[in-house]
Amino acid sequence: MFQVPSFTFWNVVFTGIGVAVFWGKWGRTKLRAYLLSDLLNLVPVDEKWRAAIEFLVFLTLGCLVGIGIVQPTTPTQALTAGFGWTGFFTHRSTRG
Repeated sequence: MFQVPSFTFWNVVFTGIGVAVFWGKWGRTKLRAYLLSDLLNLVPVDEKWRAAIEFLVFLTLGCLVGIGIVQPTTPTQALTAGFGWTGFFTHRSTRG
């Protein structure tokens, strides 16, 4: 039977930290989420706002997927969920 994931405050915080660290290590110029960057390029907004929106969407998706799939029960599991599932749906950019 399918169990509904538990999105507690601390699950979201620690998974979000894992996602943010992953993003911070490689940054927007080296890290691309599949289709996310392309979709956001279609939106006519300033570059700094596009970067902020991309990070927030990236953070949200990382938390949803990380918590939904792994269902962490400890901070270590939540951090790892943020790292792992964020890495799963991104790739290193070949652009400078």
